[in-house]
Amino acid sequence: MYNVDRVAVVALCWFVLWTTIGIAIGVVLGTPGTGAVSGFFFALLATLGWPWIMPASINDWMDDLPA
Repeated sequence: MYNVDRVAVVALCWFVLWTTIGIAIGVVLGTPGTGAVSGFFFALLATLGWPWIMPASINDWMDDLPA
């Protein structure tokens, strides 16, 4: 990637994924706004478990220095 912080790209995908999952759960439960907020908060709290949740291949890609 050209001049892009890889950690920021993965973090963006992380928050979009969990917020989207929260929205989907909220739609099923009938509270779409609450699902988006709770999905975002879960993504925020899940960053504490990032080293154990993140696959090793993505973690290696984030730490790989460009040539």
